[in-house]
Amino acid sequence: MEPCFETAARLARAIAKGRLSSVEATQAHLARIDKLNGALNALVLVDRAGALKAAKAADRARAAGKDLGPLHGVPITIKEAFDVRGLHTTSSHPPLKDNVARQDASAVARLRAAGAVILGKTNVPELCADFQTGSPLFGPTRNAWDPTRTPGGSTGGGAVAVATRLSPLELGSDIGGSVRNPAHFNGILSLKPTEWRVPGHGHVPDLPGAPRTIRYMGVYGPLARSVEDLELALRVIAGPDGYEAEAAPVPIGPAPAAKPGDLRLAVIAGNPLVATSADTQAVVQQTMRLLGKAGAKVKRTEPDGLDWRQAWDDWSDLFQYQVRALQPLAERERYFTPRESQDPSYLSTVRTARLDLGQFFQVLDRRDQVLRRCEALLDSHDAILMPVMPDAAFVTQKQSVPLVIDGKPYPYFFAGTAWNFLANLTGQPSIVLPCGFSKGGLPIGLQLVGKRWGEAKLLSVAKAIETLLPPCPVPPAYAR
Repeated sequence: MEPCFETAARLARAIAKGRLSSVEATQAHLARIDKLNGALNALVLVDRAGALKAAKAADRARAAGKDLGPLHGVPITIKEAFDVRGLHTTSSHPPLKDNVARQDASAVARLRAAGAVILGKTNVPELCADFQTGSPLFGPTRNAWDPTRTPGGSTGGGAVAVATRLSPLELGSDIGGSVRNPAHFNGILSLKPTEWRVPGHGHVPDLPGAPRTIRYMGVYGPLARSVEDLELALRVIAGPDGYEAEAAPVPIGPAPAAKPGDLRLAVIAGNPLVATSADTQAVVQQTMRLLGKAGAKVKRTEPDGLDWRQAWDDWSDLFQYQVRALQPLAERERYFTPRESQDPSYLSTVRTARLDLGQFFQVLDRRDQVLRRCEALLDSHDAILMPVMPDAAFVTQKQSVPLVIDGKPYPYFFAGTAWNFLANLTGQPSIVLPCGFSKGGLPIGLQLVGKRWGEAKLLSVAKAIETLLPPCPVPPAYAR
């Protein structure tokens, strides 16, 4: 057994049966990190002593007949934005460079209680506010398939760690695609749970000591190399923690077995905001043919009456209201007299700068309407299948430069969120599966979206589709 090339669930079973020790699994991953991480910059903090101490404790517990849980002795990584007791949590924000967490974030505590061994923390852009991963404190992370290209963000370091087999499992976060676009760009899987399914206590950019403002759309979920691992992690981290009033005690329930031929899938292949590349269109069509051949009912359709541009504006405005809620008036006043611009992100900043409470509730009301439209489509379909991003990973660039898709430029943030935003606006769960490759050999993923609180069904759909796909790919440079 090569521990670094096993999934978290397979490692857990091997450790439980005594075929592998936690120390062996942890040492193998630490050795691979030593060998490969320097060029990738996926992990920005390696807790070697803490990981080995936890692994030895896991082995002692097993020898004594004690069960630490479903991740007993399994090494994992944590996005740097989560508090891990005794380690720095900066979210790549320079004012927090000396911040050391006094306790674990709720999701981290649950992973630790389930027996996980924390190898270290992975790189993020500043305050998780980009879909690339360049940190002012730690530098850039490089894509697992092409070092000139972005790994995605904001869970970019974690996605690269999982893809290059430095870690079998990562805890990430997502408010505009931050576990989904890195999974897509690096050829792995991810799960964005239902809004409020997993508590966010101990996650920055809610700054330490400040009021909590990220109350809508921000979610916390795993990145992995199998659907089994996504489900395992979700069942560990889900549920209220007593800190957040919004979290509902909704059971996940069992994931019923499904066959590809039983599936009814709605496919959104294009939207009027940003056109997908020819490579992405080819993967969508290829996947539709694969599903159809297996007997699935696959239909191109979309939520009835959905106004894509208004929905994107509402997602962006709701995001802006939350991140600007504590900004001093002087910082917002410069947007009170706007300049001429066609950039939708700038226009959203202008609309929300006055923090008008009436407009805020109008956004929430329109959000409810979009949710009803998307849920109605899922009354007659098991999931929605759609792109994650307009194209495969792009060459690292500045935010001020337009994102170019097949020769056509689009405003940077608008283009990077034009496909991911919808599931954040509605709060519906989404799973990314690696489904194909660009002509240049870069991975392309597609996302499955399900009903709110419907992770069990969505996981069963993903498992059925996973049986039709090749195993999670290994980037050629990291095959061994």
